[in-house]
Amino acid sequence: LHQELVDSHNELRNEHAHLLKAHEDLVMAMRENATNGSDKHLKRHPALGVVRLDYEYPPAPGDSDHPGSFGYDVYYRCVPGLTFEMCQSGQFTELVERRFADAIKHLEARGASAITGDCGFMMAFQVLARKIASKPIFMSSMVQCPIIAASLDPDDDILILTANSESLKPQKEILLTSCGFDVSKERFHIHGCQDVPGFEAVSLGQKVDVEKVQPGILQLVKGILKEKPEIRAILLECTELPPYADALRYHTGLPVWDAITAADFYVTAFRDEPRFGQKDWQREWDGEQETYELGHNLTKDEQALLVNKAQKNLGKKMEALSALSKRQEIEQIQKKVRRQQAPILGVIRLDYNYPPAPGDVDFPGTYNYDVLFRVVPGFTFAMAQSGQLSEDVEQEFIDAVKWLEMRGVAGITGDCGFMMAFQPLA
Repeated sequence: LHQELVDSHNELRNEHAHLLKAHEDLVMAMRENATNGSDKHLKRHPALGVVRLDYEYPPAPGDSDHPGSFGYDVYYRCVPGLTFEMCQSGQFTELVERRFADAIKHLEARGASAITGDCGFMMAFQVLARKIASKPIFMSSMVQCPIIAASLDPDDDILILTANSESLKPQKEILLTSCGFDVSKERFHIHGCQDVPGFEAVSLGQKVDVEKVQPGILQLVKGILKEKPEIRAILLECTELPPYADALRYHTGLPVWDAITAADFYVTAFRDEPRFGQKDWQREWDGEQETYELGHNLTKDEQALLVNKAQKNLGKKMEALSALSKRQEIEQIQKKVRRQQAPILGVIRLDYNYPPAPGDVDFPGTYNYDVLFRVVPGFTFAMAQSGQLSEDVEQEFIDAVKWLEMRGVAGITGDCGFMMAFQPLA
């Protein structure tokens, strides 16, 4: 018993030393991030925190583990012992659960505005993460399911693309029990990419050849859409699928959501809006990302607990540099695709005239893309507030929606919050 107490004491002493070291690192990071000079009154640009698996692989641009995937600072923190297999099982050990909590608190202390995970299977830990975090936390792109479904007709279906369809069961259960949303309904079609040539590299922890895999991803999705033409949207669950999102948008014409659109959604809520509102209250992003290798931001003892040790050989570093050098080429391709798609927003307007201010839905300068407006004759503010349409106005409302669709808009909204009462009709 005495020896057990001595061992426990030593363990606590070591843990205390680790916490002191982590505290010192955080203080140094906060000092480095502190502003000075003429911009000391400005708030920091928002940043994303990413909880990483104990899993080392070379990420492609578009992957959550590739800093170039984001237009803002991103901080990473690995959880020693949280392997891909453990994540896929949806079950923590007690020690790994504690380290998971440490990772979240570390990222919050670094100044992360929102936190996510680098594996879609982390959705199984969403409930726990929500209890730990004081900032918005979303462990998977699957949290976008409700907002996607709400924007579509109940008869419209949604394709969920994952690394392995059989392993998505824990996420389905979490969404049903903790988010009040069931992705097992018939309108959600879950398909895995495990049989796509070259995609097996994901489960093997190897570099994915995006150019080799992309044709297979497109062929898979096109085949699914041919069998199920009622699919109207695509959600990419796996964090290694976003590199193919633009190609899917281009070849299918459908909206595609993924881990990057989820991160942008949460981080943008903290970002200064340059087109309207209060000006010059937040520092601009400098466009630089801190370098990260598996095990950074951990103490030496914590690094010793890593199941997958970081590979620091020259070949790996040269590979990373090569990937970064291709970023400009990839960005040019993405810009070309965006120009070809030229997404437009459609806005249903009340029969209500007033001078809108910048930031208002009815002010064209509020958006950084094209917007088309269509008024509904007779649809007054009072009628919207009542939640009831007359027969004539209901037909005008339907005609307005169809008119905007015929003009090729990518999505449609209304210029009054009370229009939520007409979401089922829309």
